[in-house]
Amino acid sequence: MVTAETKIRVRYGETDKMGFVYYGNYPLYFEVGRTNLIRNLGLTYKDIENSGVLMPVHHLSINYIKPGKYDEL
Repeated sequence: MVTAETKIRVRYGETDKMGFVYYGNYPLYFEVGRTNLIRNLGLTYKDIENSGVLMPVHHLSINYIKPGKYDEL
């Protein structure tokens, strides 16, 4: 299995009034990780799409275990 680690600091605008990451923002974080994984493999989305391969996400399931909080990595 190919793995990569991407660290993202939670920005204020991604949180709710309690300082927790708004649940709808997690898929955006996942996309940053997916993009960085592809980049770590020496490719870019643009390269892949120009070769005729498209990679849409057709299903996403999330189990929220512990909230991210403002300014955390």
